[in-house]
Amino acid sequence: MAQSRDLIGRLAGLAALLAFCPAPALAAERLVIPFEINELDHMVVEIEINGLESTTAVIDTAATFPMLDSRTAASGGVPAPGKDPRRVTVLGLNGAREYPVVRIDAVRMGNLSLTAIDAAYSEDLDVPGAAANVLPSAAFPGDILEMNFAKQVISVYDGRPDRSSSGASGRINYSLQDGLMFVEMRINGKPGRGMIDTGSNISYVNSAFAERAEMRTDDEKSQLLQGATGGGTFVRVATARRFSFGDFYFSGADLLVADPFLFESLGLAEEPAMVLGLDYLSLFTVQFDRRRSQMVLTLPEARETGMTVNFNARGSRIQ
Repeated sequence: MAQSRDLIGRLAGLAALLAFCPAPALAAERLVIPFEINELDHMVVEIEINGLESTTAVIDTAATFPMLDSRTAASGGVPAPGKDPRRVTVLGLNGAREYPVVRIDAVRMGNLSLTAIDAAYSEDLDVPGAAANVLPSAAFPGDILEMNFAKQVISVYDGRPDRSSSGASGRINYSLQDGLMFVEMRINGKPGRGMIDTGSNISYVNSAFAERAEMRTDDEKSQLLQGATGGGTFVRVATARRFSFGDFYFSGADLLVADPFLFESLGLAEEPAMVLGLDYLSLFTVQFDRRRSQMVLTLPEARETGMTVNFNARGSRIQ
């Protein structure tokens, strides 16, 4: 699939797949899966399909159903859908689309093996910047799903989250809606709902949140953004005096403001809401404590709790 680095292409890669995935089984041992942040700022792991095809897949906390590209399926010995296949609806930023479902016999990554995985079969996914293969975080077993961005390692294990010997840590309760994780966010002291999305390389807020928080539009950066995207979709840049979640805050943060179909489909078009992506999450070690419905964030010792994150910091690619 041809990959594009334009902003709309990256926004299109933020698809939330509204289907249900079976609850993960407990991990019998500590599982370790290396990952990397690729040139499109996606969090990807090396996967092996049916012992035949080696490729990459995006790890996405905002996806609840796997997705497999048709070319990967063919190389991995996954049969194409039959005449009347089961279908699943995939909801993206700009609307919903149905895909046929195929069965993957085995997927291996690191020392984790998954068997009998159903996936949405994408034959002509012509969305620039979107991920060809997607694995939802719900596909991983265990009580704890840990993402260490400094070491670029995912760990899966049972029990309680490992405690860090250094760095500041904080816990945030999360709730589930249609299999998606939400936490409370605050912008300029005003509360809103934030969807945790490791499949997104950027964070953005809806207009309702920006207006309630009285965020100030940055005209110069908004014009730069419109020029980079060709003006096809209305987005702007606004500055938050203080942007916080849990025990951590960011001063003078520049955030995208946009109203994709995603918010409407989740019933959040008129409520203050946002997507929290890798540009912020990757600053921490992130642990999802599934038994307690908590997200544990640990900031490396070298960083400070209060910091300024600029619009053209790593992850946005707007220079």
